[in-house]
Amino acid sequence: MIEVRGVTKAFGPQRALVNVDLTIGAGEWVTLTGPNGAGKTTLLRILATLAQPSSGSVRLFGLDPRRHGAQIRRQLGYLSHRTLLYPDLSAEQNLRFYARCYGLNDSAARIAELLEQAQLTARRHDLVATFSRGMQQRLALARTLLHAPRLLLLDEPYTGLDTFAAEELTAQLSQLHGAGCTLVLATHTWEGEALPAQQQPLPQQRALPEQRVLILQRGRLLHDAPLGERAAFPALYRQVVMQGVPTSGAARDPSQIPGSTDPRSADADPRAIPTAPAAPPKAPLPGYWRQVGAILAKDLAAEVHTRELLSAMGIFAVLALLIFSFALNMQGNAAGAAVPGVLWTTLAFAGTLGLSRSLAREQVTGGLEGMLLSPVERTAIFTGKALGNWLLMLVVALVLWLLSAVLFNLGLRNMGLLPGLLPGLIPVLLLGTGGYAVVGTLLAAIAVNTRAREVLLPVLLLPLLIPLLIAAVQATGGLMQGLSAAAGGSWLRLLVVYNLLAVAVALLTFEYVVEE
Repeated sequence: MIEVRGVTKAFGPQRALVNVDLTIGAGEWVTLTGPNGAGKTTLLRILATLAQPSSGSVRLFGLDPRRHGAQIRRQLGYLSHRTLLYPDLSAEQNLRFYARCYGLNDSAARIAELLEQAQLTARRHDLVATFSRGMQQRLALARTLLHAPRLLLLDEPYTGLDTFAAEELTAQLSQLHGAGCTLVLATHTWEGEALPAQQQPLPQQRALPEQRVLILQRGRLLHDAPLGERAAFPALYRQVVMQGVPTSGAARDPSQIPGSTDPRSADADPRAIPTAPAAPPKAPLPGYWRQVGAILAKDLAAEVHTRELLSAMGIFAVLALLIFSFALNMQGNAAGAAVPGVLWTTLAFAGTLGLSRSLAREQVTGGLEGMLLSPVERTAIFTGKALGNWLLMLVVALVLWLLSAVLFNLGLRNMGLLPGLLPGLIPVLLLGTGGYAVVGTLLAAIAVNTRAREVLLPVLLLPLLIPLLIAAVQATGGLMQGLSAAAGGSWLRLLVVYNLLAVAVALLTFEYVVEE
């Protein structure tokens, strides 16, 4: 199920994992423990395909994550510190979005079943923002189990749960393990439900593999052995962590553990490892544009609930336009010559605000990480986000266009809104806002994980937009002065070339931008 060979993960000079070797067979329950900062979360993120090791190799289900990422992600579930839920969507909308990402058929029945297990049926239409931490954690587990994964990775799953919810989670995990799901559970303590008692074999099955415990300390795997007597483990844990010396059980192959059977062995009894539960019906993975549509629909639904981005961009843009109108105090031809620059300058700064908030919302909620865990194409994530940002910018641009006609006392002809001028104006508006959305979405994804993202985004973005803004202002000005579309053809061609280059660069680099 999992093969880790010589994995090291470095963040600059700091090494979070050091030469880790690990093999986990199908149907095992492995508890990964160690003090804070030992590297547990880093190891789980590598196993979840969210991060790449600096050196060494990882194989999941016998496959290379770099070559078969979508196939692997369709078979694993990951519950992280964050819920990876969208607070501006309801519980049902969150699960429906992820069901579309995984290509599940009959998702309504599966969603209803999981909401019932999470005791959230009565709150299915409520926004997740109104849920308590424990309710969000239960819904996050439902998201993790939505596609019936064969491999379940859990990072501190008991966080925020009360006693009864923790007991229910333990029972649910035990049931999954007994049905054949492979579990890797990380915890920074050795107490509580993270070390459950040995499961009883199911009918017609031999004993399940004895549960293993791994102890990480400063990125090194110091202990890998069966749990054994639970009461004796605390003393062993203290000894291993305090001394920092590997035990004789470290880096043990599962076939060497008493009472377990390596499923790769030719002599393995197929009843020794129970069969995984039947997954909900899965269609072939949705096509590229259906994936894009799911992401775009999710963004629009969140915006309908909050109107956060459109309100912020619209208010900023209107106020900026008001300031320009009073500061310039122009009328007639002079105003007509100044309006294109005013419009695109105002739109550029308003768009920067919207782009920053759009990706920051994904970073805060962990939504981007949730999409990266699904088998959705990385470029589909970018395309869906860019289209959502483009639509918002178009709405703001149209409002500014009409408002500027009033503030600068310009007629329809001077604004290029007559039927004869619209065919030339529409491509300029679409290409100008489109190129801005493509470049801005890519750079926002780069800046979103930095501390100074609000400052870094405009510093990165505005210099790259200079050719786009110059072409848009010149083409718009020519049309507003009554020139034909052919007269501004050179500027329009520059906009087309800029957009093509921006799209190509973004699609080629986005996967590396979001990769840890």
